[in-house]
Amino acid sequence: MVKVLIFGLALREAVEDPEVEISLENATTIRQLLEDFPDHFQGLMPFLQANELMLTINQKISTLEAKVKNGDTLKITHQGGDNLADGAMWQNP
Repeated sequence: MVKVLIFGLALREAVEDPEVEISLENATTIRQLLEDFPDHFQGLMPFLQANELMLTINQKISTLEAKVKNGDTLKITHQGGDNLADGAMWQNP
């Protein structure tokens, strides 16, 4: 099972359940996972198309083309532009 956690008010409001587990037969890209399960992730598509998602797999920053497999934890956070970001904020010291 891949555990998918969704953070940020905008994203949480866009999906029915901000925490889902999905069983995969084979490893797949994050993009394909989101597209293959529209029942869970359809609300995220506008954010995906606007390039406003920050993705991590097992606490490592990832891209839409990164592979996920059973046992992984995928975290999706909203990272919009300017004042739209309501997920994690990155700080440079």
